[in-house]
Amino acid sequence: MGNVNNNKITIGVDASRAFSDFRTGTENYSYQIIKSFANSESPYNFKLYTRTDSTQEYGEIFSREGFFGKKIAFPVMWTQGGLALETWVSPPDLLFVPAHVIPFLKNIAVPTIVVVHDIRTEFLPHHNDWRQKLYLNPLIERIRAGLATHIIAVSQSTKNDIVKELRVDPDKVSVVYEGVDRNRFSPDLRANVQSSGAIKERYGLKKPYLLFVGTVQPRKNLERLIEACSQVPIITSGQIDVVIVGKKGWLAEDIYTAPARFGIESQVKFLDYVNDDDLPYLYANAQSFVFPSLYEGFGLPVLEALSVGVPVVTSQISSLPEVGGDLALYVDPFDTSSIAQGIIESLGLTLDEEKINSHLQKFTWSEAGRKTLEIIDKVIQR
Repeated sequence: MGNVNNNKITIGVDASRAFSDFRTGTENYSYQIIKSFANSESPYNFKLYTRTDSTQEYGEIFSREGFFGKKIAFPVMWTQGGLALETWVSPPDLLFVPAHVIPFLKNIAVPTIVVVHDIRTEFLPHHNDWRQKLYLNPLIERIRAGLATHIIAVSQSTKNDIVKELRVDPDKVSVVYEGVDRNRFSPDLRANVQSSGAIKERYGLKKPYLLFVGTVQPRKNLERLIEACSQVPIITSGQIDVVIVGKKGWLAEDIYTAPARFGIESQVKFLDYVNDDDLPYLYANAQSFVFPSLYEGFGLPVLEALSVGVPVVTSQISSLPEVGGDLALYVDPFDTSSIAQGIIESLGLTLDEEKINSHLQKFTWSEAGRKTLEIIDKVIQR
């Protein structure tokens, strides 16, 4: 634990997702935004609420001045029970929730900032299982928006959705982009032949491949992606494989059977979750990255692929054009022939490094942290 000045304002942070062993979307965001706070010159103490004691494993954060942890041992309904109770027993000066879920019974005297990553249940209700429908349904989303003092949206597209669908005052919502770690997702990885060869061998990748990264679930549109790949001759002839990286999500059974149904079972490889050290190399060695999602609040994998210099094929809807800019190839995610044509056009495409660098300047974790702290300042000063 770093030195704590009891005279400083204390920001309570829901860090329950940040220190997960397997970080994907919101877990990765939570970790990176907390890390950006730790790397900044902030006037606040940060009290990180966790499910387990993470102070030893994440010393690079907890050793910083003003950072300390509070383990909340609550076996079920951690947020709605344990975190809510903590805001009454030992209230912080402000509560920061980096991933959607505000405790409904929190201390109403504690101002709260919540980060909303998307409102998918408004647009794709049939692509969510009962758990998502329970805690991310439109009614709950509206109540949550009402409980928040201020909302951070991770894209302008998400802000527009929040304002329109949840009927929130636009002045209550600020846009702060997510970032991409360019040291980790570096274009130099493509030239590292030795490490790349070891990664390919580890995962049994003997051929060139297209890559998808994301949770295996209907919203990611993987059935149409696989069908589209069955229309690409260089794939059906066995010259290129399709590699799908991501842990199994909800309603995924039809996705895993799709390669056999579309006659390319031997060309599609599901790798499940891969470790953080290997993922950048899997991006860097891909022929192109294909991400035809039906809805995204942001779309971080698009940035990660662009950061290493890999051509990107993605959907022309929601936040994805905002994230991909003029560097990505855009397709109609509901049309498999459009996806197939995008794949064909992406093969052999070379991206302009200067354009990549210019585009990615607005997507950094240091900038995300700085803007988030500015919003915290404004809410605290009210």
